Amino acid sequence: MKHNLLKVSLFFLLLSLTGTMCKDHELDLRCYKGKVVSLNQGDGCNNILEIVNTIDNNVFPLGTKITFDPKLFSKKLNRGDFVFFKIIQYEEWVGPSTANCLWPKYTAQIEPSNK
Repeated sequence: MKHNLLKVSLFFLLLSLTGTMCKDHELDLRCYKGKVVSLNQGDGCNNILEIVNTIDNNVFPLGTKITFDPKLFSKKLNRGDFVFFKIIQYEEWVGPSTANCLWPKYTAQIEPSNK
């Protein structure tokens, strides 16, 4: 009896752990798909993602631009690349802006998600 209970418990534990990644069929409201629209090339501009797909438009609607750290991703990112991520923490952008750079709406801490 204890052996079967242990198997069932492990099964549900594994199911809950697999639900932590951003996938199309899951409804995790923190999962986003973003397009790399700006990368700092030593020009003082920010690394920026534009949200192109979201489950919940209330906090971050489509088109919202956020800062990110490209070093978090396993591959070298280029402008136009798409990435999947979760937003862990954010705050509204407050700072200077110049005409030669694209500026975000939010600064954010993100966590990459495997698709």
